[in-house]
Amino acid sequence: MRRFANSYIVLFLIAAGLSLANALWALLAAPLPALATLHNLATLHNLAAFLVSLLSLIIFSLLGIDRRLPKRIFLPLTLYAFWCSLALWPLLGMIPRTSLDLTAAGGQAFVGVVALLTLRRSYGSLLLPEELFLQQRFSWRNTLIFSAVNLLLLPVLLIYSLLATAGYYLDQQTAGFMRLSPLGVYTAERRYHHDGKVVRLVAMMHVARKGYYQELVASLPATNTIVLVEGVTDRDRLLQSRFHYGRLASMVGLSSQETMPLDGNLLKLDDLQLATGVEQDESKPDIVHADLDLNRFEPQTVAFLNVIGRTLLDGQSLQQGLVAYLQWARALGTREVLAGVLEDILDRRNAVVIDTLRRSLERYDTVVIPWGGMHMPAIEAALLKRGFVPGAQQERLLFAFNTIPLAALWQEGALQGAGEDGAGD
Repeated sequence: MRRFANSYIVLFLIAAGLSLANALWALLAAPLPALATLHNLATLHNLAAFLVSLLSLIIFSLLGIDRRLPKRIFLPLTLYAFWCSLALWPLLGMIPRTSLDLTAAGGQAFVGVVALLTLRRSYGSLLLPEELFLQQRFSWRNTLIFSAVNLLLLPVLLIYSLLATAGYYLDQQTAGFMRLSPLGVYTAERRYHHDGKVVRLVAMMHVARKGYYQELVASLPATNTIVLVEGVTDRDRLLQSRFHYGRLASMVGLSSQETMPLDGNLLKLDDLQLATGVEQDESKPDIVHADLDLNRFEPQTVAFLNVIGRTLLDGQSLQQGLVAYLQWARALGTREVLAGVLEDILDRRNAVVIDTLRRSLERYDTVVIPWGGMHMPAIEAALLKRGFVPGAQQERLLFAFNTIPLAALWQEGALQGAGEDGAGD
């Protein structure tokens, strides 16, 4: 046990050193793409980080079995490794990715050095001494207290892990345009500049706190500005039910994007090709619908949207809708179907708005794109490819968790469940 425990301490410090070196290398290689192709250091870092995470779980479990392992040494090490495995949430999204990696590496090195100093002060050695392990290994008191404390903290740990995992997924899928914090969900607006042009990418969501959309509209400039709005149209009436988010928004005490009061000169895509603009009010921005019609989607995507509208957004209860959707997903929601749906909803629509952006830049100095957060990575990549440089960034609170009536939703779900049980009897 002594060798195993000391090996863990040494590996923790090695991983900290590799993390620091890798983070510093990433900073140095950022302006030199040729250096970024050298992955040997990153491979070693990833391997060491994986081993530390795995051994941390084992060491943490052993703390409740082997009373000889000093908790003041191993609890900080194992808990920090756990925090790193969850991307240091809630710091994730609050600071740039390169700074986050450097912060994690610096913190790991700091925790490791503190462990060494504690070992030196307590045992006169930088590693666990042999005489420490001559004591009795097992103690019921140690095991019971350790287990009781962990059981008490388990709900908090599970909630934190779920939030951290969701935050990491949201950060990855939106390139940091949306951030989950302990207080609520935030969206980012980023500005990009090139050759006198400004593009504002504004991450959106279909539901938000009351006033969010009004604040966004109030921030839009009017002079020589165009807003590229999203929203799939349905000229052929392919949707079998109303596809709107008003009911869902009202259930959770929020507002729907459909209420966003955009006031401007409505133009068609063909108007962007004209050498001179159509008759318009120069005190307002121009607005162009830069999205697809439903008749350009694959039939499987139309079927999927009809399922969503029928089960989750129609008049039935949310609980019943979720059950109906899960039944459809188990029966017909194959990987191929979902991949095709994702291509229609994301990739094909991204291509339309990116092409509209290109055409808009020929006439306008400012282009505003208030689209869903998952569309932002592709649009941002297209901007950077055209030579645009990132500028200012600001965050807006999309909604706060404490404003969602969880008790009312729980009560409604319980009443509906009781009603269904009574009907079944």
